[in-house]
Amino acid sequence: MHARITLEETALFADPSGALFWPARKTLVVADLHLEKGSAFAARGVPLPPWDTRATLLKLQSLVRKYTPERVVCLGDSFHDPRAGERISASDAEFLGRLVAAQDWVWIAGNHDPDLPAGIGGRVAGEIVEEKLAFR
Repeated sequence: MHARITLEETALFADPSGALFWPARKTLVVADLHLEKGSAFAARGVPLPPWDTRATLLKLQSLVRKYTPERVVCLGDSFHDPRAGERISASDAEFLGRLVAAQDWVWIAGNHDPDLPAGIGGRVAGEIVEEKLAFR
């Protein structure tokens, strides 16, 4: 289930998860994944469950299966902090790598992750402007 919305004459689907799908461009847009937030807090002594990254990746995989996009755009703050790439488990990094490799994957750098972890795949952009929409 999703809600059809029109923004600047562009038809979009707003998913209850918070994601946006642009059918005409076969583009799935997500934001603020904050991968490895739990491990960042745990390193500072705040006991959060360690499975937040896996849960987020599973939700992301579900959205990719639901909409079958050709492109995924992550609108910044995809990683909780610059050291998230050092803390992500090998299995979660592999899971993410499979997701990224299956589509044209664009990471829009955010204030939490101006530089993405090495070897993550996809491409980095400051913004994407198409038709009357700007993703930044």
